[in-house]
Amino acid sequence: MKATRTAIAAIVAALLAMSAAAAPRQAAGFAKPPAAALKALKATVGKPFTSGYVFVDGKYMKPPYKVERWGTVIRVNGVQVTNEIVPWEEFIKTQEGVQVTKTTTPVAAQPVAAEPEPQEEEEDVDDGEVSFDDLFDDEPAAKKKPAKKKKKAPRPRPRKPTVTVTYSFDGEFVPNDKTKAYLERINAARTRIDRQLRAGGYYFFGSRYSAISGDAGAGGHLFEKLPDMMKRYSDRDAFASALFSAGFNYLPQPLVHDLFRNRIDYVQIEQRLKSAQEERKWSSVLGGGL
Repeated sequence: MKATRTAIAAIVAALLAMSAAAAPRQAAGFAKPPAAALKALKATVGKPFTSGYVFVDGKYMKPPYKVERWGTVIRVNGVQVTNEIVPWEEFIKTQEGVQVTKTTTPVAAQPVAAEPEPQEEEEDVDDGEVSFDDLFDDEPAAKKKPAKKKKKAPRPRPRKPTVTVTYSFDGEFVPNDKTKAYLERINAARTRIDRQLRAGGYYFFGSRYSAISGDAGAGGHLFEKLPDMMKRYSDRDAFASALFSAGFNYLPQPLVHDLFRNRIDYVQIEQRLKSAQEERKWSSVLGGGL
């Protein structure tokens, strides 16, 4: 019996080590902020906390969490979780002496050959009329079926060169009313994420879908069932069907696929839920004793 428990503990420890090793460091689909934005805008870093749940591309991130504005993007525990809230380009446009550069990318050197258009066939049109002689003819003339028109092959549209507009300026970045408003907008996004997580909410960040979030009540219902589904189903379609049947059809398909791919994380989520349950139990006991 003791040997069995030891073996189970070893398996769980190995699973946790594998999951921790696969922790996200940079979501591949998010564009990194320009270095100039980091230099000019610096960062706003919040204090760490342990409440809430964070997933990045379906990968569970362990607390404590630290939400920060990093230039023009938001990061959690050093992992970028958004694209630029306000593009750095918008900041540049407000600077004196801004230079506008247009770059034209020509089409491919080998043009697409246009397919020849087929000629239309002549067709016999049946006007639907019957002559007086045909009514009394022993062998009425057979009606001619109208010939089908041959569809014209569509000509490919000529491709146009791509024009890219970039903005740049020389000298030091100078804050102004517009840039301050842009910065306030990015900081507001950081504060919104920070507050919701501190209140026990959750965030699913993804580079292929918009962020999905909920409060503590919705999170309690979701995480009561999600770990068991991640553990139980080894088939992706069955996993998705179970989530939708449980009422979680608001989760986009790419997120469901990400969760399935990282389903080993159920071990960490279950451990955290168990710890939270024990904390509530002891708090109730200590509170009742007082």
